Amino acid sequence: MVKRFTLFTFFVFFAFTGLQAQEVSGTVTDENKESIPGVSVIIDGTTTGTITDIDGKYSLMVEVGTVSLIYSFIGYTSQELTVHIKDGESRTLNLSLAPEIEILDEMVVIGYGTAKKRDLTGSISTVSSDAIMEVQTPSFESALQGQAPGLLVTQGSGLAGSSAIVRVRGNASISAGGDPLYVVDGIPITQDQFITGNSGAMNNNPLAAINPADIENVTILKDAASTGIYGARGANGVILVTTKRAKNKGLSVNFSTRLGMTEPVSKLNMLNSAEYLQLYQEAWENDGNTGQAPLRGGISWDDARKTDTDWWDETTRRGFKQFYSLGVNFKKDWFAIYANYTYDNSESFLVGNKYVRNSGRINMDFQISNKLHATVSTSLSDGTNFRVNNSWSGGLGDAMSTALPIYPVYYLEDVWEVNPDTGDSTLTNAKGDYWDGGPNPVRSAKLRDDQFQEFRSINSLSLTYTPINNLNFRGNFGYDYMNLNENVYSPAELDNTSGIGTAQWNPHFIHNYNISITGDYSWTKSSDHNFGILGGWEYQRNKGDGFRYDQDFATGFIPRNIDPNAENLRVDTNVTEEFAFMSSFGRFTYNYKHKYFLQATARIDASSKFGSNFRNGFFPGVSAAWIISDEDFWTSSAFNYLKLKASWGILGNADLPNYQFVNLYESGIGYGGQPIVYPRQKDNPNLKWEESNNLDIGIELGLRDNRYLFELTYYNKWSKDVLLNVTLPRNTGYANLWDNVAKVVNRGVEFNFTARFVEAENFNWTSIFNIAYNYNEITDIGVWSADAVSGGTNDTRVVVGHPIGTNFLVRYVGVDPENGRPIYLDIDGKETYEWNPDDRVPVGSVLPTVYGGWTNNFRWKNWSANLLISYSFGSNIYDSSSKRQLGVVT
Repeated sequence: MVKRFTLFTFFVFFAFTGLQAQEVSGTVTDENKESIPGVSVIIDGTTTGTITDIDGKYSLMVEVGTVSLIYSFIGYTSQELTVHIKDGESRTLNLSLAPEIEILDEMVVIGYGTAKKRDLTGSISTVSSDAIMEVQTPSFESALQGQAPGLLVTQGSGLAGSSAIVRVRGNASISAGGDPLYVVDGIPITQDQFITGNSGAMNNNPLAAINPADIENVTILKDAASTGIYGARGANGVILVTTKRAKNKGLSVNFSTRLGMTEPVSKLNMLNSAEYLQLYQEAWENDGNTGQAPLRGGISWDDARKTDTDWWDETTRRGFKQFYSLGVNFKKDWFAIYANYTYDNSESFLVGNKYVRNSGRINMDFQISNKLHATVSTSLSDGTNFRVNNSWSGGLGDAMSTALPIYPVYYLEDVWEVNPDTGDSTLTNAKGDYWDGGPNPVRSAKLRDDQFQEFRSINSLSLTYTPINNLNFRGNFGYDYMNLNENVYSPAELDNTSGIGTAQWNPHFIHNYNISITGDYSWTKSSDHNFGILGGWEYQRNKGDGFRYDQDFATGFIPRNIDPNAENLRVDTNVTEEFAFMSSFGRFTYNYKHKYFLQATARIDASSKFGSNFRNGFFPGVSAAWIISDEDFWTSSAFNYLKLKASWGILGNADLPNYQFVNLYESGIGYGGQPIVYPRQKDNPNLKWEESNNLDIGIELGLRDNRYLFELTYYNKWSKDVLLNVTLPRNTGYANLWDNVAKVVNRGVEFNFTARFVEAENFNWTSIFNIAYNYNEITDIGVWSADAVSGGTNDTRVVVGHPIGTNFLVRYVGVDPENGRPIYLDIDGKETYEWNPDDRVPVGSVLPTVYGGWTNNFRWKNWSANLLISYSFGSNIYDSSSKRQLGVVT
């Protein structure tokens, strides 16, 4: 009887246990979605658990009800999942563990090396590849807008492949370039937008050849502590671009695509045909005339009433963007390769304008031995910009001004020309042909073929030799090649004067070589004293060859290729330009207990762009930081991190045209057809780089284990010897001269806030907000007048005591309702009908005073969303189009 009871009890207990225990299983992966073996999975409050197998899989029996599972592994942040288990239910719980790395312990790229973010003494911002790829822009630099404090990105236009204006902490250059230095994988690349001349909004953008899908991250160096290592080219900031390399072992294939649209922000409210005819007739009669007013372009009133062309709709559209990227990663113990191909087709809002790019990249890593490591990087990009007329040369400009609604796109009927002598009739324009009696932007866009083709290859080879621990010697060899071809074909139909078609071919070849050799060593003494030293030598040489070929054709369309053997082929330009930099640099770092930090940098630059008296420049810098929260007296539990930092240094800017310090002469034909040689440019042996003194003071604060991070920075940059391109009096015999005379003050405040608001199993929300205030003023331009400075007679110009890019205008009040005349203010603020250039005054600047961005990243399970808001305040937009539209048309 006892045996039966015992057996019965056993079966009842077994059945009850089976009802109370259910299986939970799943897979644990890392941040790269690779499985993690050996992860501990424990039921909270018990010692019951298991570990993941070699494939990261686990299985565990848990009781019915609410249970919490704790997942932990060395080097990763532990996570806890709370689930409710029902009777008879098996659950699959997959989980991804994040590396246990503090934000402040992340490695960031700096000049000629890397460093922990926590150890930095300078002002550096980093933008990830995800942030760049989530923004649909013509070129990668446009995606930086609003992503980093102190970085102002202004899109030049909405045209395909167009460049953006990038300024780091304001603008301290007047005539010289104000762009930051771009360095891709250690190579200072060619970035000049004016290599082939100035085509306005259609300028070539060299940065468009860099594929955004290949970028791992972008680092912005802003103060002297971070940019000082680049010496004569660091005054306007440095942007370091790091491309992707294979990370994970094994083979993986990635494919991504993006689709987008672009269209004008708003449509101008233009007159239709009936409104134009009414106003035109009223103006005719108000001038004392009678009868019907004669219409422009030989248009009859009957045809004008039948025509109502919306030229805005004819020249604009909704453009589509397509982006496809296919990448392959492979890595084993001694070899790794990253390969990627991308096709990008971006249409702009202008009919006929698009940018098409095919690009490929291969990055390889070789671990040749325990002491020798090699990397090879190469990229190929073939891009074509299908261009249309600029606003100032027709196209959209005509659509907004001189192309009237009474003008048709095509002839409405056949046009016959009668010979008065013979009476014979000749069909000059058939119905359906493009109308050519006046401005017709559709006609010019369809008949004119303008393509800008760019082939670019950026290549680098790096060798790193480590003879002993912490000692590295590195050689980096770079070659940046650009082949630019501008092809313009304009048929005879578009030349109303000579009736001759032209073909133009402008090829340019740019070779940019860069060699750098560095050595760095780090050591620790007495466990508390940590030292680091880096020394290096660098040489850069840039050579460009530019040509221009022209060929005329009597009639008909232009052939797609210029005949190099044709008798009417002209070589109008053959220019070769070169410049070179040779530099020595060093950096010394020291920290005590990783709490007190000191850094010193120095660079000596020799440049072929400067005069004989100032060929060499010395650029020192020093910076320090103190992590106060590591002190024993710091007891705050909420504020876990507090850091003070400061830096000072001298930086330079050498972004000016070549050969500006030498005498130049030009040959030509003079009186009586005799050949002459005359001076074109006066020498200046004292020409040198712009010199900028930089002071930077910052504070970093972390709350709740750095879940909330704040950074506040004050900077003051006062520049002297600022380069001016000035116009000389004609009696000197010279046209212009470059001189170091101006002074500019540039100071401001930056604030950045990073918050991880939500960190849950299936949902994350991270927010980054930044704002910057910048004050800019030109304090001196030496002996030169404002009108003498290049662009000094423009509406936006140099004005001492005001920011760079100040609008200098006669103030407009409105229209006198009694007589219809415009009313202006004279220089004393009194109303007048007379427009006088002597009454011009500063009315605002094109530079904003406050700008920044707010980024929000949301993740729900495997879905993610991004919201970016960028803003700027305090700048004025000068509408030069209205000046032309509202002017008197004769």
